[in-house]
Amino acid sequence: MAKKSVHGKKSHGNGLQTFRVHKFDAGSKSVMAALKHEQAHFPAIAFMDSVESQDPETIAKAYLAQALASDSARGFAAPVVDQVASEFKSVGSESIPLTGTTAVRFRQTLNKIPVYGSLVTVELDEENQLLGINSAIGSPEGISPLAKISTAEAVRAVAQHRDYKAALENIVPRLNYFYDVAKGKWHLAFILEDVPVVRGTAKGRVPVKVDYVVDAQKGKVIAILPRTPTVAATAVDCLGVSRTFGVEQSGGSKVLRDTLLNVQTFDFKKKDPETQFNLLPGTLIKNPPAFSPSAVSAHANASDVSQFMRTTLMRNNIDGVGGAMVSSINCIQVSESVGGLGKEWINAFWDGTQMVYGLRFKSDGTALSLAADLDVVAHEMTHGVTDRSSRLEYRLQSGALNESYSDIFGVIVNNFRKPDQSTWNWEIGAGLLPNGSPFRDFSNPPARGQPDHMRDFVVTPRDHGGVHTNSGIHNKAAHNVLVSKTASGAFVFTPREAAVIFYLALTQQLRPTSQFVDSRNAVLQSARTFFRALPPAQLAGRITAIGDAYSAVGIT
Repeated sequence: MAKKSVHGKKSHGNGLQTFRVHKFDAGSKSVMAALKHEQAHFPAIAFMDSVESQDPETIAKAYLAQALASDSARGFAAPVVDQVASEFKSVGSESIPLTGTTAVRFRQTLNKIPVYGSLVTVELDEENQLLGINSAIGSPEGISPLAKISTAEAVRAVAQHRDYKAALENIVPRLNYFYDVAKGKWHLAFILEDVPVVRGTAKGRVPVKVDYVVDAQKGKVIAILPRTPTVAATAVDCLGVSRTFGVEQSGGSKVLRDTLLNVQTFDFKKKDPETQFNLLPGTLIKNPPAFSPSAVSAHANASDVSQFMRTTLMRNNIDGVGGAMVSSINCIQVSESVGGLGKEWINAFWDGTQMVYGLRFKSDGTALSLAADLDVVAHEMTHGVTDRSSRLEYRLQSGALNESYSDIFGVIVNNFRKPDQSTWNWEIGAGLLPNGSPFRDFSNPPARGQPDHMRDFVVTPRDHGGVHTNSGIHNKAAHNVLVSKTASGAFVFTPREAAVIFYLALTQQLRPTSQFVDSRNAVLQSARTFFRALPPAQLAGRITAIGDAYSAVGIT
C-alpha cells in the first residue's frame, strides 16, 4: 500500500499541512471504514496477537504507519523532502480520564531533526481501536540539514541580541526545522526554550521567559517567541464575601498553605518582581496577624481553580502532577508603578512558575489586590496549563488563542456554579478598572474595543501582533458555543461539557503554531471523542452547533 507523498490542507500562516479523521465524524466514515478493513492486511497490525493487549504507543505507531501508507487516507502521507522521508517520533501517551481514551502524540522529524510545531495525535478507545487522527506536518524543502554554526555560537548570538538581556545558564539549543511566519519560509534553526529575561534590562512590559530562534546557517536571531504573557489589570476588594479555604496549622499560627490542594500564598511585601525576582515567592502568610482581604482573595481563588481542575477537568493542578500552585501578593514592579513611585502596580501575571499580583489603593486607603476576581485568577493560571501542554506561541493568531483560552476558562470557572448560562456574567474583570469598566466583554467584544469577526482582524506590530485584541474573535466563537441552543430552546452544552471539550482541544489537539481554524478543528475533534457514545442524531447536533458557532465569526 505504498503511496506518493501528497500535501494535505495547508493551515493559514504556520507552514504546516493539516489532516484529520474521526470515527464519529460523518465526513470521515468512508476513510475510517477503509482503514479498518485494511488493518487485516497491514503486517504491523495483522501479526499482532491482540490489539487490546498492546501498549498504546505500539499500536498507535502501527495505526499511524498504516494511515500514512494507505491510499484511502488521501492528503495524508509522510512528506518526502529532498529524497528524505519523514519519520514520526513518539513524544508520549496520555490516558484521558474524561473520555476513557488514550492520546498518543508523535512529532515529525526529517534527517532526525524535529519539524517545529508539527504534531500527530492518534486517539485510541478503551479497546485500543483507532478513534481518530489529527495532524499538522510540514515540508521544509531545500533546507540543508547541516548546521554551519555550533550550539555555542547560537548561544552567543542570543547573548548579543539587543531586544532583551537573556539569562542563558543551562540553556541547551536544539536543532529544528522552523517556519518563519513573517517571511513565509523554512529555516534550519537552533531553538533555545524558556530563556529567562533578565529583569530591568528592557523598557516597558516584557515577558518573563522567551524562546529564541537562531538561524543555524547564518547565526542570526530570526524570531523571539514570548512564553509568558503580562496582562494589565486593577482589582477591587474581596467583595465582602466570606470564603472557606484550606490552611495549615504551624505551631500557634495558621498559614496559607492548603496541603490537600497544594495551594500556597505568600506576601512579597511591596518588593519588585522584576528586579528582585530572585526573592520570590516571598514570606508565607500567617495568622496572626489576621489574614488580609488580599491574601484571602488570592488563596481562596487559587483553591477554587485547583478544585475546578481536579473535579471538572480531572487535571491535577496546573502542571498535571499535583505541583504547588503558588501566589505572591503585594508585588510592585517599580518600572510600571503608578500613584507615586513604588506605591501601586496595576498588573498581574503568570511568570512561568507562579502567580504574581499587584495592588492599588482606593480613595479610603484600603488596599485592593489584583487577585480579587476569580475570573482573572483562572485566566492567568490557565496560561500555566497552556505552557505545559500545547505551548501556544504568544504572538499573532497563536497568541490570540493563548489569550482566548485563558478567557474561556476565566469565564467558565467564574460562572460554573450557575447551571443556566443565561444568568452568566460575561464581563471579564468586571468593575476592576478605576472607572468601573471590565477588561473585556466575552459576549460582545466590540464593547471593549475587540473585533468579533475575522473580517475585522487587526494587523498590528503591537502587543505581539494584537494578541489581546484579536482574541475577541475566538472569544465570540466560544461564547456562541456556550449559548447555542436546540430547536426546543435548551442549551446544547452544559457548562461541564463545554469546559471539557475546550480543555481537550487546548491540551490534546493544539500545538505551538495553531491558528484559529486549527482551534475550530480541535474543538470538533474533541467533541467527537467526548460525545461518541451518544445516539448519532445527538452527536450530529453538537457537532453542528460547534461548526455554526465558529462559522458565525468567520472561522471556517
